[in-house]
This record gives sequence, C-alpha cells and structure tokens, in this order.
Amino acid sequence: MTDLADAAELPAVLPLRACSPSAASLTGGKAKGLYELIEQGLPVPDGFAISAQSYATTIRRAGLDKSIAAVLAADISDEAKSSQILDLFTSLAMPTDLVAEISSAYESIGGGPVAVRSSGIAEDTAAASFAGQHDTYLWVEGPEAVVHHVLRCWASLYNAGAIGYRTRFDIDPAEVAMAVVVQRMVPARAAGVMMTLEPVTGDRGEIYIEAAHGLGEGVVVGDVLSDQFWFDKASLALKRSTINVQAEQHAFDPDAGRVTLRPLDPAVGSLPALDDATAAAVAGLGREIEESFGHPMDVEWAVDADGRVLLLQARPETVWSNRPEISTTDHGQSSSPTHGDLDPSKYYTTSNIGEAAPGVLSPLTWSVWGPAAEIAARYGFIKMGVLERGMKDEPTDPHDRFIQIAYGRAVISVSAFYEMGERIPGANGDLLVSSFLGKVPAGMKPSPTRRRYLHVAATMPRSFASTPRELSKEHAAVAEWWPRELARTPHLDLDDAKAQFKDAAQRFVRATSLQGQANVVAIPPVYQALESLIKRAGMEEHFGAITAGGGDHAETEVVADLWELGQGRLTEQEFLHRHGFHGTQEGDIGGRVWREDPAPIRRLAAMYATQDADKDPRVTAAQRAAERDVAVAELLRRFGPIGRLKARLVLSLAEKRMPLRGLGKATFLRTLDVTRAAARRIGQLLVAQGLIDDVDDVMYLTATELTAPTLPPDARELIRTRKAEQARNRTYEIPTEFWGEPDAQVKVSEGAAVVDRIEGIGASAGIVEGVARVVTDPSFSEVEPGDILVASTTDPSWAAVMLISSALVVDIGGALSHAAVVARELGIPCVVNTVHGTRALSTGDRIRVDGRTGLVEVLERHTAPIREEEPV
Repeated sequence: MTDLADAAELPAVLPLRACSPSAASLTGGKAKGLYELIEQGLPVPDGFAISAQSYATTIRRAGLDKSIAAVLAADISDEAKSSQILDLFTSLAMPTDLVAEISSAYESIGGGPVAVRSSGIAEDTAAASFAGQHDTYLWVEGPEAVVHHVLRCWASLYNAGAIGYRTRFDIDPAEVAMAVVVQRMVPARAAGVMMTLEPVTGDRGEIYIEAAHGLGEGVVVGDVLSDQFWFDKASLALKRSTINVQAEQHAFDPDAGRVTLRPLDPAVGSLPALDDATAAAVAGLGREIEESFGHPMDVEWAVDADGRVLLLQARPETVWSNRPEISTTDHGQSSSPTHGDLDPSKYYTTSNIGEAAPGVLSPLTWSVWGPAAEIAARYGFIKMGVLERGMKDEPTDPHDRFIQIAYGRAVISVSAFYEMGERIPGANGDLLVSSFLGKVPAGMKPSPTRRRYLHVAATMPRSFASTPRELSKEHAAVAEWWPRELARTPHLDLDDAKAQFKDAAQRFVRATSLQGQANVVAIPPVYQALESLIKRAGMEEHFGAITAGGGDHAETEVVADLWELGQGRLTEQEFLHRHGFHGTQEGDIGGRVWREDPAPIRRLAAMYATQDADKDPRVTAAQRAAERDVAVAELLRRFGPIGRLKARLVLSLAEKRMPLRGLGKATFLRTLDVTRAAARRIGQLLVAQGLIDDVDDVMYLTATELTAPTLPPDARELIRTRKAEQARNRTYEIPTEFWGEPDAQVKVSEGAAVVDRIEGIGASAGIVEGVARVVTDPSFSEVEPGDILVASTTDPSWAAVMLISSALVVDIGGALSHAAVVARELGIPCVVNTVHGTRALSTGDRIRVDGRTGLVEVLERHTAPIREEEPV
C-alpha cells in the first residue's frame, strides 16, 4: 500500500482510454477490461478512472492505513472487522486537489447521470472474480455526488464479503487498494449479462445471455424475471430461448432521485426484452470479445433508446475457466455427478428434500438418491392417478425431472409439482405448491386440465386405503433385513459386497417410492381435512394440541429409548440395534451414523441421566395426550351430531396417518444404511488391493462406477477432482428457491445483516425466551440443556437433542416436517421455514420464539451485529 501511495507514474484521474494493461495495478480490473474493449473499437460509454494511488495516498495521509492494518490483524470475525473499518471511513475527507480533478473529469465527459463502480486492483482476474463484493452506484448526478460515492466505493473494499473473499484466495491485504470507474449512464431500454460459455454445464461452444427490460441491475441482483437466450458460438444461431412475462424493471425514479424497482407496463413486459436481431448482435459482440481476450468472458451490456448495444463491463469468467474443459452427455448435461442441467424456465427449491438428503451430497449419495427420489416423486402421483404409468421412470431429458441437483444440493422442481396440482380434482397448482412452500412463487402459469380426473377417481380411493398396509409391511420386512445384512457385511468379498450394495439400492428405491406414495396419497388429504375441520371450529390456535399426543411416531421412539439408556434401563447395544441407522448426516451415504460412532448418543444419554423426572418422554407424552383430549372434546362440542361424526372420522384418520411419514423414513434410512455399510466394505477391499487410497474415497465414485467389474482407469484422478468439486461446492451458498440456475455465492463468515425479527411458519405453539445455539453438525457436542436450537434442517437423529432444548428454529420445512412433528410431540415451541435463521442468528444471541405466530425476535446480541451500509 505504501508503494501505491508513493507512485508517481500515473495521474490521479485518467480517461478510460488511458487505462492500459500496464496501468492495471493502479486502475483495477474493471478499468482494464473497459480499456481493452475500447482498443477493439467496441462500443463503450465514455468515462474515467480514479486510480488506486489516490486511494492509497488519501488513507496514508489521514493515518487510516495503520488503523486498517491493525483491525485486519485482530482475532475477530470478518463482520466485526468490516464494521470497525467502515467507522474509520465515516470521518475521511477527500483532499481538495483530488476533488477538483474528479469534478473536472466528470464535466469533461458531459456531466449528467453516471455509474460509479468499484475497481479493486486484485479483482476480476482469471483466478478470482470479486463480482458483487464491492459497491456500484447508479444514476449519480453532480460532481459532489460523484465524490461522495467514490468514497463509498473505497469503503466497500472492506465489506465483510470482500475481506473473506481475499482470505479464500490468499490475497495479501497489504497489496489491495481500490480504484474507481466513473462511466456515463446508459438509459437502457434493456440490459443484462452475457457469458461466453454455458454457465450450468461449462459448454464453451455456447453463448448465454440473460436480458431484462430497463437497467441491468435486476439481472445482476436477481430480483426480476429475465429472458434467457442460448446461441451456438460458431454459427451465432439461436439454439433456444426462454421468454418470461416481466412485471417490474429497474429504472431511474425522478421523485426518489435514484434507481428503484418500478412496475413495468404490462404491454412491454409481455414482450421479449430483446428482439432476435438485437440478441444476435449481443451474442456476436460476446464472441468477438472472447476471441480478443483469449478466454471465456462475463460481460455486462445495455441497449439504449436508439437500439445500440453498449458494453458496460467485461471480466474473465472464473467458475468454469479454472476447471479443465468437461465433456457432456448426449443430452447436453454436465458430466459432473453433483451438478445437474436445470431448466431455466422452471422454479426449484431445496425445501423438503433438503431435510431427507441434507447438505452437499457426495457423488455416490446422489447416484443413489437422485434416481430413487425421481422415481418416488413420480410413483406417488401415479398411485394418485394424475400421472400416466408410462412416465414412471427417470426421464432422459433432465429438464423433465421432478428432482435435480445444484452445486451438490438436492432440489425439487416446484414447476413440476405445480403442473401435477393442476391435474388434481378439487385442487390446483397454487394449493399444492403453497402446501410445502407456504406461498406460490410469482411467475407460475396456471394450466388446469380435467383429463386425468377419471383416472384419479378410479385410482385414488384404492391407493388411499392400501398405503398404510403397504408401508407397514415394508417397514417390518426392512426392520428384520437391516441387522441381518449388517452382520454379513464385514465378511463379504468384493463381488458379494457389490451385490449387497446393488440390492440395498434397489430396496431404497422401493422404500422411497412407498414414502412418496404416502406423502402424496395417504397423508395430505387427511392433513387438509384436519386443517379445514380445525378452522371451521375456530380453533386454529389449538392446532398443535390437536395434532400432537395421538399415535406413535418413529422419531419419538428414539427419544424414549435414549431416555431409557440414560436411566440405565436399556443397553447401548440394544439401543443401537433399534436406532443405529440414525446419526450425523444420516441421509448421506458418506455420513457417520450412531452404529459407527456412538459418541453422540453416549453424551446425550449422560445428559438425560441428569434431567428431572418430568423430562421423561412418557410423562411428556401423557401431558400431550391429556391436552389433546381436552382440545378434541372442545372441538367436537362446537359441531352438531352429523358434524361430530365427520370430525371423529377425520381425527381418527389423522391419528393413524400422521405417523406414516416417520415410519416410511425409518424404512428408507435403513436401506440407505446398508448401502453405506456395503460401500465402506468395498472401500476396505479396494484399499487392500492398492486401487484407492482411503476407504471413504468410494464416496466420490458413482454407484455404477463402484459396482462395475473394474474401476475407471483414472479412478484416483476422478476421486481427486470430485473431492475438490465437493469442497468448492461447500464454499457456496445457494438460494432456498430460484428460477433455473441458482446464483451460487461464496459463503462469508458467520453472521448476516442485522435483523431484529425473523418470520417463519409457526409449527408448535408456545413462547420461549432463551439463548440460541446455531448447530450445523448434529453431533451435538456443544449443545447444552435449555438451548434454543437453530438449524438449517433436521433429521430424525435430532429428536434426541430436542428433548433437552427449550425451542427449535429451522431454516426449511413445513407443518408436517420432521422438526414440526417431533416438536409438537415433545411440547416445545418450533418455528420452521425461516429461510435464513442460521445466518441471521448467532450462538449466544438471546431470542424469543413464538411457535404459534412463527415470529423469532432478537432480544440481545451476543456480539456486535453487522451494521447496515451507512453513508460515508
């Protein structure tokens, strides 16, 4: 930083046409990219750059450089560092001579509205792009406003995300500084982004364009619908496109004096943002830019009122460009086993399935889970009658799948389920989707049809009646098969271990299919009838009491047996014989379950041994049952004789049907556990033969590769590459819900922008105040009695720790999710579907949880919260 401050080879402010590569160390990647576009004779709005030398000189003279270095060296979170450094910038005054130079440069480009963009000198390289980490300001007008926003750009060099990003790429903080680019605004009629490769598959033979009406901010941020275009790079022929009806656009608001998200004239929003000729012109510029730069590029562009395409930014693409060129299947799908080919026109979510198949999945897990979950989703709708039997298998075209994977996370196609809802008599897509998302995403297009009504009338009643029997029969069979197979596993040779794996995987398909049948056919109609009944009785606030305390649940059996273990009335061996398939990441074949590592249950049993007798799950169950009896009696009292008969039928069905989810889950988890045991046995034998280096290396092979007669010839390299991909996927966060390809963002350190209220779905009534414990790994090593658990998702193994917790807050899930069911049975308040609870809350925060309204309030922060952006 001192070298920058002492440099004298460049003026403090210089036009973009002077920001050559030799000046890049002082003008940054953004300015360099624009210079190279200008050198190619491409259309770029006029502008200038304020060099990083100006930044360095200013903070050195003000003494900020030493203060910043001290903060960055402190042993505190990135958020705390950012907050302290931003405080330093609030009192920084820009030197008068620099103010004069910026004002003069602004007038030289004609004044008027400009964009003020950060241009960090370590950013936008082929190794690491800081896209989105530093600040950009649009429609800034007047020299004073420009100067003010230059200061704000300087301050954004120390956003928490930027600090963490530099750490991830091992960039020395002393070597970074901030240049700023000022560029004339384009009053765009359409704008967007372009990549000169396909961003999902990495296919370098395509050019991908996203376009929206108005300014391109909505495409970059992702808060407006956009149109998508795919061009063949060689011929510039349009291969396919997706056109969405756009209701909003980013545009300058004269009253607010800034760019805002504004309603779009429906007549305009129904049209493509780009006509075919303009889209082809954008693609042509993309090809020309890539040829000049020599590698795939990420480009921002805009179309002005006269139809001219102007280039606003160009930087190297950094996700696929840092990987070797990948092959694709015959259907164009990425050869990566843990990132699918998602349909840009469809809406996806990690909700629900993320509870069963949690976290970033290994290739082996997804190669088992993916086909099984797809078949299971279809099986449920086939058994209902809304889907044709000929569509029971996993489709060849990945865009037609109900279940997909994105950056290692299992996702559901909400659009596919919406379509199924449009076929159900007495229902629709809105009803079906809102039942598990809690809302209907904007952009869903109703297309009701009655063509399957007769099939539903003929099929649904039989399936509704037979599902409990089929599920119970399978559960009993698998409960006997599971310990028998595990006893065989250590003695199997390689061929027999592969045969066991295949058999278990097939049983997993059967078990998940029956679970899908229960989730579609047997449970939702009863649940909806119960909801309607409670609403008609005016007893919505008693929903938790009425739905708890009736019927046994597989999850609560775990708690009861763990209590017995803690009291010395059950041996560890017997406990593991019953529940050893549960444990950390039990839905992932690579997870370690309790039969492999019983340490978590030993710790919990020791905790249970110290609890008062009133914590006994049987006491709790009796209390829930008594509360239920009182609530049910009151509900029946509010109906006449015929109404009471109907109500008793619904209540009886609910008592029998609600536990089916837990029963089905225990069944498929046992089958998955045998695949786990067989896979690790195969791993042991392959290590002994010197073919792989570690037993768990098998988790980075697919089921087909693992059970083939021989391993792939490049198995070690394949494993190494996939390990690296999984590690990379774990550094990303993706939205809970999204259209098409999710916007994967690099995770920042724990914490989130300060919020005092988090809203979710109230799933188990009650109000509790206490200390939050954010748990990301259910080994429960740090959980203490009375903690309020805050989790991304839960699985049945969490029931064991929920007994000693005072409340539960979960990012995803609904009223029928595992967390909700168990919380109601244990009588602890629960809020689900908070979306970002694990990021907005920190361990040690004192919070209030209202399990009826779904409100979580922060009463006191354990550490200083992250400040919202303040003017500099």
